[in-house]
Amino acid sequence: MSKYDKIKTEEIEIHELANLTPTMTEVEFKSLKQSIHENGQQMPIKMYRGKCIDGRHRVKALRELGVEEVYYENENSQLSIEDIRNKILTVYERRRHQTPTQKAILAYREYQRSKELGDKIGQGIIAESLGTTVKQLGRAKNLEELAGRQIIELLFQGNKINIGTEASPNNTDSLSSLINYFNKHRELIVAQTQSTTISEDFTDEEMSSLNNTLNKLQSEYSYRMLNRLKSILTARLNETNREDVF
Repeated sequence: MSKYDKIKTEEIEIHELANLTPTMTEVEFKSLKQSIHENGQQMPIKMYRGKCIDGRHRVKALRELGVEEVYYENENSQLSIEDIRNKILTVYERRRHQTPTQKAILAYREYQRSKELGDKIGQGIIAESLGTTVKQLGRAKNLEELAGRQIIELLFQGNKINIGTEASPNNTDSLSSLINYFNKHRELIVAQTQSTTISEDFTDEEMSSLNNTLNKLQSEYSYRMLNRLKSILTARLNETNREDVF
């Protein structure tokens, strides 16, 4: 590592582009930290225009270990932000293992971004460059529409979702399994809401208002939030009924 320059650990600033890719899991980070503790820093971090674009986990581990200086290598400062972005996604990140789901979500996000910028880059090109398929990219899109961004972010950070029960858990990050799960449960929520909350005694105006409210809730909130709302409403209605009895 003597051929690389050093920088004080406390002076390192992390570039926002370094956060494009998933953070390490707790197990991965502990393993990295232990390796650095035993063997020292084996790979320099990458700096671009004075900020770290690759190696944020190494920096964190070195700080926690009390190492005062970090080996670094400068990336070509003449490269554009877009060049650096592409390099992070297609070169640096290939050193780390990503799950098929993480790759799909990353490709979906990059496709969304390209559309917002007005770029005419096809899903196939983006998917292939990031090691996934158009079908997987589409599944990531479908799941976000069904379950919301919070679920997508949890998956992107390496978490799994329990689609079983507390007694018999079934933790998965499979996009197709999660799409089936959220599709099924959203239909159940809608059916239960429509069948249990609407009375034939309501006027047409009241019915219209209820339906409009229901449609708005379905369009704006994820399954998890709707399910939580249902529990809260049920509890409050039960409390009201008990108060009426007394």
